Amino acid sequence: MESTRNDAGQPAGAKNITSEGAAARSIGSDVSNMAASATQRAREGVQTAYEETKQVVTDAYEKTTETLSNTYDQAMIYGKSNPGKLTLIAFGAGIGFGVLLASGLTGGRRRASRIGEPIIAALSQVAIELLR
Repeated sequence: MESTRNDAGQPAGAKNITSEGAAARSIGSDVSNMAASATQRAREGVQTAYEETKQVVTDAYEKTTETLSNTYDQAMIYGKSNPGKLTLIAFGAGIGFGVLLASGLTGGRRRASRIGEPIIAALSQVAIELLR
């Protein structure tokens, strides 16, 4: 007659449940550790990207502030040394903007719009050349 028990004394065909449970717990622990490690690396990557972005934005803000400050100072100096020219530039710009606004209120692209845009472009070029 054939034995119905295996070497461990368990019924034939039965598996060693204790060792499989330990293996499953070990694998679960390994997966949990890997997930925690991946989460930590992702968190560090996001933090690094945030810090780099913050630095780039700060640098851009500082450069923009410096450039605007310098341009403002140059305009003030020019305005003090050439008040007549600055007044004419401001007057011409006001007329140009007024023409553009008036054409926008009437709707469509009419004569005022065809006249206003070249005036603004010409005055912009004059202002740029005078401020250099």
